[in-house]
Order: sequence, then structure tokens, then C-alpha cells
Amino acid sequence: MYRISVTLWQAAVGGGVEPAEYSTWVTAAQLCPLPGVDLGGIPAHPRTRTSVPGRWAWLLDGRTHGRPATVHTQGCPSATGRAHPLGTTQALDVLARPGTVACTACDAAETLLPILAHGRNDAPASGD
Repeated sequence: MYRISVTLWQAAVGGGVEPAEYSTWVTAAQLCPLPGVDLGGIPAHPRTRTSVPGRWAWLLDGRTHGRPATVHTQGCPSATGRAHPLGTTQALDVLARPGTVACTACDAAETLLPILAHGRNDAPASGD
């Protein structure tokens, strides 16, 4: 697995735009070089044992004290002792339900929400 990043522009609080970095995990099969582009100057860091799990593991914290049900990555310090493990498909199914959120303190939101949104037609309708 490789973690790739792209700098994009996002709307800034108070107006205007600001740079924002979007990063995600991809497999070697998802990567391909761009024709005519030398990638030799791009920094590459060897993966450490803790930089990416061998498989994704998720936890679901149920609703409590007015907080929504939350999906975390395994090992997230924000998860409570009551959280129970989920597979990736289960985590996506749970996140598709109203009232469930992905944790932003760990990689859950960054990893799962783009997958969940993939294929949705989020573009505004003409005239919007």
C-alpha cells in the first residue's frame, strides 16, 4: 500500500480559497506512471510496520450522551472501550445510515468517506 497526497484548493472560512492536502491509501495495482513524467524526484519513504495496517480494521462506538455513533480505525485514542470491531464493508454500511459519523481524529473519515461518496452524483444540477 502507498499513501499518496495531492494539494487541492478549498473554500476558506470567511471567503476566498486556500490550499488543502488530500491524501489516501492506494495499492500498487492502482498506481501507474504518467507518460513522459520522471517520478524519480518524488520523495518516497519506506513503509514502517505502523504506517498502514495489513488490513483495515474499524471500530463502531454506539450513540452515547448525545454523541452520534462513530466509526474509528482500530487503535484510535478517541474510541471508547465499548466500541466493537467491524469489517470495511460493515463500516461503509454503518456510515451510510443517518446519524453515524466517521472519526476525524484518526484515518476513518479520510479513508472511508471518499469510498462512500464514490459514484454518487454530488455535482450540482444545472441552474444551481
